Amino acid sequence: MRLNFNGSDVSGTYAYDSIGEDLKLTGRAGNDGALELIEFSGKQKTGKFVCKRPIGVPVDSECTWSKIDGTRESMVTLEEQNFAFPDGMQVTPKMIANRRTGVSVSYPQIIGSGPLSAGAQSFNRRILALLQKAIGEFQPVDGKGVFDTNYNILLGNNDLISVEMAEYYDAGGAHPNNSFWSLTYDLKGNKELKFEDLFKPNSDYNPAIAKYVVDDIDKRAAAFEEDDARRENRKPVKRDDSIVSEDQLDELSGWAITPKGLVVYFDFPHVIAVFDKTLVPFSVVKQYLNPNGPAVRFQ
Repeated sequence: MRLNFNGSDVSGTYAYDSIGEDLKLTGRAGNDGALELIEFSGKQKTGKFVCKRPIGVPVDSECTWSKIDGTRESMVTLEEQNFAFPDGMQVTPKMIANRRTGVSVSYPQIIGSGPLSAGAQSFNRRILALLQKAIGEFQPVDGKGVFDTNYNILLGNNDLISVEMAEYYDAGGAHPNNSFWSLTYDLKGNKELKFEDLFKPNSDYNPAIAKYVVDDIDKRAAAFEEDDARRENRKPVKRDDSIVSEDQLDELSGWAITPKGLVVYFDFPHVIAVFDKTLVPFSVVKQYLNPNGPAVRFQ
C-alpha cells in the first residue's frame, strides 16, 4: 500500500501480491490519528479500510477491511516500510503457493531498470533459500496445514536491506505458532550481516539491550491491560513483577535495523509471544556501536 497525506486528505493505491493490480484509495485521517479509506476498482467502490487508532500505537490500531456495505470484515495490520532505493531499484513481491499443503508465502526480491549489483543478486538468492528451507521443514500432521509468511522492509537503500519475515505456522499440533525471522544484507559489501558486526569488538552491549527490552515489555503489557480494562469497563490491574527477566534474554532469535533503532526478536512461550519483537532505540546502544559499522549511518 502507498499512501499520500495532504493535511487530513489521504490518497493512494494498494495491491494484493497474488494479483498485482493496483486498487485506488481515497479517504481522510482524523485529528486523533484514525484513518478511513475507500477502495475503488475503476469507478466502483469495492471496499473500505477503517483504523480506529493511529498506526503504530503500542496496542492494536483496530484496523479492518470490509466490503463497502460493511460485510466480510477482516482484520488488517498496516506497518510502515522504510526504503529509498536509487537508480531505478525497487522491491517487488514474489509468491510461493501450494494449495495441497497449505503453503502461501510472499517474499521480497530486488529488481532494477538495469543489471543488478552482485549484492542485490546475492540477497535475492539468500532470502529465497531461507524461505525454501522453512517450507521444507513444514510437516503438517495430516498432509495439509497452514504455512503463511509475509514480509516487512524495515530498511532499504543502496547500501543495505533489512527484512522482517512474519511466519504463521499450523501443522495440526496443540496450537498454531507465530514467529519472526529476519535477514539483514550489506548490498555494497555483498555479505549477510551478523548482529555482532554492528558493535565494537568485545563490547558488552547485551545488558543494556536486555534492560531496555524488559522495561519496554512491561510498558506494553501495562498498555494492553489498560486497553482491556477500558473495553471491559473496569479498573486496570497492576502487575507486581516483570513479564520476562533479563536472564531470559541471553539469546536472540533474530534482529534487524530500522531508521529508528534495532529490532530484536525472541522466541517466547506461546502465552507471551505477543512480546517476541522489540524496537531498541539507537540511543540505548550508541556507546557500543562500531563507528565503522552499518548501524552508525542511521543514527
